[in-house]
Amino acid sequence: MKKKLIPDKLERALLQLKLTEKEIQTYVSLLENGKASIQDIARETGVNRVSIYAAIDELKQKGLASESRQGRRRIYAAENPEGLLDILNQKKKQISRDEDVLQNIVLPMLKAINVRQENKPQIKFFEGADGIERVFSEYLLRGSEMINCGSYETAIKVSTERGEQAYFKEIQKRKIFYRMLLEDTPLNRKFAELGKGAAYTKFLPVDTKISADIIINGAITVLISYDRKAATIIEDESIAQAIKMYLDFMWDRL
Repeated sequence: MKKKLIPDKLERALLQLKLTEKEIQTYVSLLENGKASIQDIARETGVNRVSIYAAIDELKQKGLASESRQGRRRIYAAENPEGLLDILNQKKKQISRDEDVLQNIVLPMLKAINVRQENKPQIKFFEGADGIERVFSEYLLRGSEMINCGSYETAIKVSTERGEQAYFKEIQKRKIFYRMLLEDTPLNRKFAELGKGAAYTKFLPVDTKISADIIINGAITVLISYDRKAATIIEDESIAQAIKMYLDFMWDRL
C-alpha cells in the first residue's frame, strides 16, 4: 500500500519536534482511525510492522500513544495531541540546561585554553602515579575547603589503602572541610568508611559511572584520569567557582 499522505507543513512541524517520519505516520493514523492493532496500522500507512512496533514504542515513551488489550490482541490508541507541548517543554528545558553548561563550564574552560587571551589561567600537566601524588601533596592539601567527585574504583589503580589513610589524616590535621561525591559501589562504601572523621560523603545515583575525578580547592580545578595516570590543574578562580557551583548543586540534591 502507498505511504499515507500527510500535509507537508504538518510533517515538517512534527519533524522539528524530533518525531520520525514513521512515528508521524503511525500517530496520524491512530488519530484518524482510533484504536488499532499493529497489523491495522501497517495496512493503513503502508509501513512495515517492524517499523510500526518501533514507532509505537517511541510514541508511548513520549506520551503520544497508549496500549490496551482486546482479548489476546494488543490495541493502540493516540493520546491527546496536547502531549506535544510536553515534548516542546522538555526541549526548552534541555536547551536551558545546555546553555547553563555552555556559559558556566564549557566557555570558561575553552577560554582558559585560548593562547591569545590575556591573563590566561595557568594550566599544568602531571603524568604517572608520582605526578598524581604530587598534585595531592602540593596543590590539594592546602586551603580550607575541597569537594571531589569521583570513584575509588578508578583511583585504586594508582593508590593504596595505606596511602588513602595517610591522606585522610593529613586532611583532618589541616582541618580542611572535605566533601566527596562517589559512585555507589561496595568499594566506594568501604572507602567512605575509611574517610569518616575527615570527609563528608554522599553517593551518586546507582549505576552512575565516573571515569575521572574532578576536584575543586579554592581557585584550583584538578582533573585526574587514573586510567591514563594523568592529572591536569587549572588555576583560575572563575573556572573553579563555576564547576564548584555544579558540584554543590549535585551535593544539595543527594
